[in-house]
Amino acid sequence: MLSVVNISIVNIALPRMAADLGTDVPGIGWVVTGFLVTQATLLPIAGRAGDLYGRRRVLVAGVLVMCLGSVLCAAAWSPASLVAFRILQGVGAAAMAPTAFAYAAVLFRPEERGQALGVLAGVMGLAPVVALNLAGVLVGWAGWRAVFWFTPAIGVLVLAGAALVLDESDRLPRQPFDVPGAVLAAAGLFGLLVALSRGPSWGWASWPTALAALAGAASLALFCLRESRARRPMVDLRLFRLRSLRTANLAGFAVGAALFGTLIMLPFYLTAVIGLDAIHLSLAITPVAASFMIVSPIAGRSMSRVGSERMATAGLVVAAAGALALALAAPRQSYAAVLPGIVLFGVGTAMASSPITVTAIHDVPAARLGVASSLPNISRYTGGALGAALLGTVLNAFLPAGATAVQGRMGPDWRELVSSGVRAAVLVAAGLLALGAALASRMPRVVGPGARMPLPGAAVQVGAGAAE
Repeated sequence: MLSVVNISIVNIALPRMAADLGTDVPGIGWVVTGFLVTQATLLPIAGRAGDLYGRRRVLVAGVLVMCLGSVLCAAAWSPASLVAFRILQGVGAAAMAPTAFAYAAVLFRPEERGQALGVLAGVMGLAPVVALNLAGVLVGWAGWRAVFWFTPAIGVLVLAGAALVLDESDRLPRQPFDVPGAVLAAAGLFGLLVALSRGPSWGWASWPTALAALAGAASLALFCLRESRARRPMVDLRLFRLRSLRTANLAGFAVGAALFGTLIMLPFYLTAVIGLDAIHLSLAITPVAASFMIVSPIAGRSMSRVGSERMATAGLVVAAAGALALALAAPRQSYAAVLPGIVLFGVGTAMASSPITVTAIHDVPAARLGVASSLPNISRYTGGALGAALLGTVLNAFLPAGATAVQGRMGPDWRELVSSGVRAAVLVAAGLLALGAALASRMPRVVGPGARMPLPGAAVQVGAGAAE
């Protein structure tokens, strides 16, 4: 929850930050981009570090770094210092998610992992509600710096739990860390994510966007070449021969694109068209987060009866129907009209979350669980960056220059344009979810009637015999 809270807790405080530190809102936007890009970039590195050096050790280090970054953010004296300390927070956040998912895979039998991962998804679903409501109270009560004190306060409890409850995971025999592979992976993901995140504001044809994208693509190509030849690679590329891992990560990419993109569209629509203030805005999008809290654990349990791939496919069909309903209702400019679509969208994505993740890690060798557990998050974040950029570009095509949600409710003509833009953007999200449903239907059944157990010998190696 700490990791997800820190993605969105600063959003409401951005205008105050910009005014206090003497910059504009687009400039202070790097406070969000820096955290997200850093976290996504370092996920595979942190996952591999957990495999090699122990997962509790990496988790504790991540929490400590995140807490230190939060304290420094609260003391930031300039936009550059605040962005730098947010990047430090992102380093800590990267160590937490793959460690949690790897523990769920190690501690639970294959048929129980769905429920365990559903509980994790439910806790993560609680985070946006906490972040939006808490940020509004803290910013109004004590200013923008107060939002950064939440993480150290909760971090103490997490560290106590890690010390009292978590056992250190088994570590691999001493072996070198693949530093060149880590550098190339980080450079590649960083370049591509920066290009996707900043492309709408920089311009898709601008030289900074093109340079970042080309550098990222070249680094990832060199990374694949390096990993295919390394004796002990950071990411064993033979893992992608596993149909379970491959199809689940592709489905997760499509879901991330639709989910992140839609969650950016919704606040803009609800503010600019319907005229909700910050407090009512957080309540209005609560159904999405509540769906993850309630539905994800239920879906995790229900997989054993209906099958993991069926649960994921059904969830994405429901989510696509919700996105379609939301798009068709947007021109009516009423929260009551869009609410059914919001609920269906949240329920469907929550139904699909656990089956996709449990499938992605099902056949992975125990020695590679850390890095493999980072891949679903990388798929979601990378898809999310693409989805946010894609849906944002579609929306912007309908808007006059200078239209922002900060203005509050717009005039009738602009509201009509925003409604049309949101409808077009969310229709794209519905298409992405339909693609995700098609990919999920191709996933092997790893939980449920007729499911197969992990592949024989998978705990030792991943080779041609372990591929499908």
